[in-house]
Amino acid sequence: MTAPVRVLVKLAAVLGIATTVAIGAPVGAILVAGPAAAQSASNIVVEGNRRVDAATIRSYFGTGPVSPQKINEALAALYATGLFSDVNISQQGGRIVVRVSENEVINKVAFEGNKKLKDEVLAGEVQSKPRGTLNKATVQADVQRIIEVYRRSGRTDVRVNPVTIDRGNGRVDLVFEINEGEKVGVKDIKFVGNKAFSDFKLKDVITTTTSNWLSFLKSTDVYDPDRVNADQELLRRFYLKNGYADFRIVSATAELTPDGKDYVITLVLDEGPQYSFGTVDVVSNIRDVPADSLRAVLRVAPGQVYNAEMVEKSVENVTIEVSKRGYAFAQVRPRGDRDFAARKINVVFVVEEGPRVYIERIEIRGNTRTRDWVVRREFDLGEGDAYNRVMVDRAERRLRNLGYFKSVKITNEPGSAPDRIILVVDVEDQPTGEFSVSGGYSTSDGFIGEVSLGEKNFLGRGQYVRVSGSFGQNAQGAEFSFTEPYFLGYRL
Repeated sequence: MTAPVRVLVKLAAVLGIATTVAIGAPVGAILVAGPAAAQSASNIVVEGNRRVDAATIRSYFGTGPVSPQKINEALAALYATGLFSDVNISQQGGRIVVRVSENEVINKVAFEGNKKLKDEVLAGEVQSKPRGTLNKATVQADVQRIIEVYRRSGRTDVRVNPVTIDRGNGRVDLVFEINEGEKVGVKDIKFVGNKAFSDFKLKDVITTTTSNWLSFLKSTDVYDPDRVNADQELLRRFYLKNGYADFRIVSATAELTPDGKDYVITLVLDEGPQYSFGTVDVVSNIRDVPADSLRAVLRVAPGQVYNAEMVEKSVENVTIEVSKRGYAFAQVRPRGDRDFAARKINVVFVVEEGPRVYIERIEIRGNTRTRDWVVRREFDLGEGDAYNRVMVDRAERRLRNLGYFKSVKITNEPGSAPDRIILVVDVEDQPTGEFSVSGGYSTSDGFIGEVSLGEKNFLGRGQYVRVSGSFGQNAQGAEFSFTEPYFLGYRL
């Protein structure tokens, strides 16, 4: 049988289409009709297997007579295991013969040429693992993952070449040869359309910075699309905090300079008008909780400049107040009504009883350095407590504000029962170290200088440690500080 026919027959088998072919010699991945197809799986001959047991391969054909449908299903299942690079089913002398070619087993995964990123970081990104099977598609996907990791660190010219080294007996070493290229920084950040706030003020809001002579001390001056996306959210929250409820980012582009060494980021903004609060009211749909008793905990008032952050805090305060009165499942929803002519926003906080759902489990994922309990202590609720979206959002904001993580996302997954959910906290650790050098001159002490080293997340325990040394012509000194933000489980 020719190669094209083999491909078509394999495709038909994978799709579950019974195929009958006249057979005179061994052919690839063929479904067999006739007397041979009526044999039991125990009579199937397996050839070419070295590590996978023949009985295991036969088990994919099921029990009883082997029908064309069973052969179709077995062929698809054998390929799906990822253990085989080729599977041929043929008829020889009235017997069904399954000839397999096993994928090689990865003995070791290694990285060469990586200086800016450690092996541990790259190993955590790739899917190819020691003692796993070598799969070309997986290896190519790993190459793209490595390139993406370098791209996030500002190295867009990285090249990755996967190489296998034969170790005999079907085992290979997988080596990713990496050419890291040069770091691509951010030369300038431009804002277009901003009238209420200057470029200098907006640059202070975002985390991306421009390259300068201190670039060797920081990593925020390299182009990272994820960081730029996060900066857009920071800008949005900043404008909403200052009354610009219609604010939007029209576009965000990054272009390489003509020499290809740096990026220029351009953010086109549409600020819109500034709003203030109009009427502010509370509507309670819970009979035992009068609306008048909740107005005192609001953080907004008529006439103030509209502030979305204060609206969120008001929702938190009302939720906590209602929970104290025995309604742990209560939901508070703010409803805004714009008065475009007067440039005011009328806000109504609607309080109602929500569905009775409990937190079955809190799962924390992605924290390679920060301890689980450092994340958990930012929650005002735990396993078994009533689920409240406002409290979850509050915990997410707290985690973002810690500065320990590059990204924080809390999602829900179904629990073991309809009234149970699992909270999944996905985080990504980021560097939290600090290093500073300062100097000056005093008429009394002469030239003075200071060198300090700090860590905001010491050993992943959420503690702040700082060591500094000062020196001058007339005085020298050293300082050590240690801050524990929690005491006996309470936030200080």
